Amino acid sequence: MRGFKQFFGEISAIGRNRKILIPIIGILLIPVMYSGMFLGAFWNPYGHLDRLPVAVVNSDQGTVYDGKDMHVGQDFIDKLKEKNNFEYSFVDKSDALKGLEDNEYYMAIEIPENFSAKTATLTTGQPTPAEILFMPNESANYLASQIGNNAVEKMKTELGREVTKAYTQTVFDQMRTLADGLSQASDGASEIAVGTDAAKDGALRIEENLKKLATGSISMMEGIDKLADGSGKLERGAAELRKGSDSLAGGLVRLTDAGASLEQGADRARIGASELERGLEQSAAGTSKLDEGAKALAEGLEQYVNEHPELAEDARMQQLIKLGKQVSTGASAVKQGQTQLVDGSKKLEAGTSELATGLTALGEKLVRASAGGDDLAKGTATLHAGALELNVGLGNLSRSFIGFVDGSNELDQGAEQISQGLVKLTDGTGELSDKLSEAAEKTAGIGGGEAVINMFSDPVGLDVVRTNEVPNYGTGFAPYFISMGLYVGALLLTVVYMVKEPAIQPANGQSWFIGKLLTMITIGTGQAIIADLVLLFGLGLEVRNIPLFFLLSIVTSITFMALIQLLVATMHNPGRFIAIIILIFQLTSSGGTFPLEMIPGWLQKISAWLPMTHTIEGFKAVISSGNLSLAWNSIGLMSIYFAVFATMSLLYYMLAFRKEYKKNHQPSMA
Repeated sequence: MRGFKQFFGEISAIGRNRKILIPIIGILLIPVMYSGMFLGAFWNPYGHLDRLPVAVVNSDQGTVYDGKDMHVGQDFIDKLKEKNNFEYSFVDKSDALKGLEDNEYYMAIEIPENFSAKTATLTTGQPTPAEILFMPNESANYLASQIGNNAVEKMKTELGREVTKAYTQTVFDQMRTLADGLSQASDGASEIAVGTDAAKDGALRIEENLKKLATGSISMMEGIDKLADGSGKLERGAAELRKGSDSLAGGLVRLTDAGASLEQGADRARIGASELERGLEQSAAGTSKLDEGAKALAEGLEQYVNEHPELAEDARMQQLIKLGKQVSTGASAVKQGQTQLVDGSKKLEAGTSELATGLTALGEKLVRASAGGDDLAKGTATLHAGALELNVGLGNLSRSFIGFVDGSNELDQGAEQISQGLVKLTDGTGELSDKLSEAAEKTAGIGGGEAVINMFSDPVGLDVVRTNEVPNYGTGFAPYFISMGLYVGALLLTVVYMVKEPAIQPANGQSWFIGKLLTMITIGTGQAIIADLVLLFGLGLEVRNIPLFFLLSIVTSITFMALIQLLVATMHNPGRFIAIIILIFQLTSSGGTFPLEMIPGWLQKISAWLPMTHTIEGFKAVISSGNLSLAWNSIGLMSIYFAVFATMSLLYYMLAFRKEYKKNHQPSMA
């Protein structure tokens, strides 16, 4: 009860003293000024980018691509004019630079003169990236330049999408052309397949005939070799024939002369034969008489012996009779031979007459033969010369034909390879025709509509599934600014309100402590409620649990009040300085701005011991994530901090009461 009496005394003293009451009212608005004004200013800064002046310079000269004019820079400018991302001013480069120098623009964007030309190199073998020039004016406002960086990145993405879209359009046009070409190529491949099939048959026939040619060339080579040998023999025979023909010509001349002599001799032989015939006729007549006389003699001798038998034994007579018979026989034979001789002489006369006639004809023929012998001699000379040339030519032919034989063999092998290759070519062209036809069907089926081109130029969409979505900057920074505002509010309270000197004399240390603490708790609760109401209904902050949000705000505020009370009551101004140091540590290491993992390691180690780390974590839970257990955990930790700070303050007030206050001590307001 004494503690509440002391509390009401403190409140009454504040109400009676306007110098204290007015600052206290101002202190109640400190959290609103920090959390409300800061969050209001940064609630949605990107929602006002259309007020940010930006210069845009289009220096692009354009180019000709695929027979068409391309002005990527101008196309991009036209798109920018349709948007209100920034307060664009489309100026030339000199005005843009002057505007940056005079801080009229926070940034400038230039599309270089070769932008379209470099864009057109996308389909070449050596593409050159096109670039846009970003000129931020960081001295005017660094954050604006960083925002500009993000915006330019988006512009670069949009430009890249436009370039890819144009390139995609070209690709689809070329693919349609490719489809037509593939269809024609398929038809051509079919014709090639038919032609190669016919060529294959022809190659097989060529191969067969070349084999025959190779075989025949070998046989022909053997014949040429034999012919060469024969031509050598012919040459030698022609030489001998020439000699013989020369001798023949000379012999024919001599034979002609001998023929003339023979003809004369034949005439004389004919005359002699006639004379022989007459002589033989006369001899035949005498022979007949001789025959008759011999017979008569033989018969007379035989008759005489018969008449004279005594002579029969006479050897001489017998010999004489024998001789008489022989003479008779011989005479008969002579008569017969003579008769034949007469007949032969007649034939001889006839033959000699024919001989004379034949020799006359022979003489005429020999004259002609003599002339022919001369011609033969000349012809054999020519034949000999021709045989020599034939021999030389056949030798050259033999040597040349060796290469022909080798070539025909190689040609045969090549024809075989051609035949095999044509078989493969036939199969390959058939397959090529099928594949080209299939490719033509597939490429012809590729559409080139606007939707397809857009998908092709930007094939990967971004489906953002947000976890515990934070709608804007204000909501994201609310835990940080609420905690900071409540802490600063508690700190500034100590400037206008004495956290140690009592308004009325305390009965003891406990009542002194309770009176001061309840006063600060009341003011801290008021600060929290006012700040929450402004955030919820003034700025439209959305939270997951409103009662828990108010409870966490109040617990946070009174915990900070207990901490500030302990520091200022025990150390006065040095305590305020320590409170500011703690504030600085909490602002940098509480995770309200950058993630804890991004701050230095030594700050991460002390972060867990600072109360604002847990208040920010609790506010994030109750505002954004909805993890209410985490919010309750933060409330529990703040309660522990409050209990520790309050207990330490209670001990201090009890010690201070024993030391400073006597029975008659008069309370005062410092």
